[in-house]
Amino acid sequence: MEPSELKNKVEAILFAAGKKASLEYISKLCRENKDEVLKALQELKSEYEAKNSSLLVSDEGDFWKITVRESYSPIVRKIVPEAELTRTMIETLAVIAWKAPVLQSDVIRIRTNKAYDHIAEIESAGFISREKHGRTQIIKLTQRFYDYFDVHSEAEVKSKFRNINEKLEKEQKNETDDIAKVPEVRQQDELPKQQQ
Repeated sequence: MEPSELKNKVEAILFAAGKKASLEYISKLCRENKDEVLKALQELKSEYEAKNSSLLVSDEGDFWKITVRESYSPIVRKIVPEAELTRTMIETLAVIAWKAPVLQSDVIRIRTNKAYDHIAEIESAGFISREKHGRTQIIKLTQRFYDYFDVHSEAEVKSKFRNINEKLEKEQKNETDDIAKVPEVRQQDELPKQQQ
């Protein structure tokens, strides 16, 4: 396959995918070896950078995608706010962002077991990284997180996610208060029975 034809195919795949695609996946679709596809991806990346367009080709390890240049992210976010994440995943990410770096066990304690799936999805989207820390893992924010949410410091992160995090903490406190009241009610219900 001619290099320009391969490059066009790779570009079409990245555009159609709308999310990151692995080098292996792109190679299979193009029916071309990984080295040739990698070369086409790198050329494509250089061309997009040279054009200085609103789009760029980015790579995260073996994964590639066409994405919006950081300076255009705020306008695109108005159309597709946090497109890759559901509301509950955003809430889990808010807890992580608020406390980062944070132990995974602490996030699970706050968000319950459903957060295991959220964390995996958020990591897959490239917003966080995890590394072994004793019997749990420590979760950190990635550069992708900072770029995507257009924040540049820890203070901006706290400001951006404050409302979500405060809402979650209030809900958790209400649930804890409700649970704390349950034994008192049971004791009062049992007392008359014991007296009879």
